[in-house]
Amino acid sequence: MTPHETVLHLLSIVRDALTATGDKAVPDVLARLSEQNLDLAHAQTPVPTTLPVLTHLDQCLTETRHWKRDLAEAIETLRPHFRWLQSKAYNDALLGTGFVENYGWTEIIGPQGFFNGDDFLLGLLMLGPHQHYRDHFHPAPELYWPLTSQTLWRKGDGSFETKAAGDVIWHEPMMLHATKTEEQPLLALWCWTKDTATPARLV
Repeated sequence: MTPHETVLHLLSIVRDALTATGDKAVPDVLARLSEQNLDLAHAQTPVPTTLPVLTHLDQCLTETRHWKRDLAEAIETLRPHFRWLQSKAYNDALLGTGFVENYGWTEIIGPQGFFNGDDFLLGLLMLGPHQHYRDHFHPAPELYWPLTSQTLWRKGDGSFETKAAGDVIWHEPMMLHATKTEEQPLLALWCWTKDTATPARLV
């Protein structure tokens, strides 16, 4: 398969797996995904980049293979083609020493991804061990789907809750949320379903 065909295969795996969760947030996400133009004639080719956090990707994919082998293999196939990025406003002064070396995201659908998307972003997030992605918010409704386990997630004024690989995490527009890792790094699928032009803002 070409990289773009592998992307379509990955998205099919994601659709089926998210549907199987039965989570109430999933239908809206998949409805927006179905509205995207994924015709190969409209595909684009990202310029690949790498980041220090990718030193943890092998460990993350090993864990993902234990419960979702086909997805892990699709990500592994696409690995040389991803364009890994960081939010320009984020730095160690704001988020703690070592954060920048332990953080990154890539778009699968979006301006930096394989298909441009129509006010819709879908990609992967990585955090290294012992990181605190502080409280932040944004207008975009957001889904996270962790592909690794033992990460901590908080919404609003609530407490951090440990989430397992395959759990669905949903953030309404402008909802404060934060993420922590402990011993294990995090690999997660993320999706912004609309209002994607405004970046996240730290609190």
